[in-house]
Amino acid sequence: MKWENTYLVFEVAKGPKVIIETLDTYGEDGWECCSQLIVAGSQIVCFLKRRTDVDEPKVNKEEEKISKLWSNGTKE
Repeated sequence: MKWENTYLVFEVAKGPKVIIETLDTYGEDGWECCSQLIVAGSQIVCFLKRRTDVDEPKVNKEEEKISKLWSNGTKE
């Protein structure tokens, strides 16, 4: 497995809402918080990682076309 790493620094005084919203945003891009470190009691450093060796599933265009022809337009 191959990983990409980064980190974020948060001010504790700004509250948990900023932290949660930021981590959710990064999570949508595939980042995962793997550890946290408190610095001087006023900052939180979050270390994030995401896999870089995962390929998107390949879609067979012909199968997708046939499936659309034979479906009623709803997803199951």
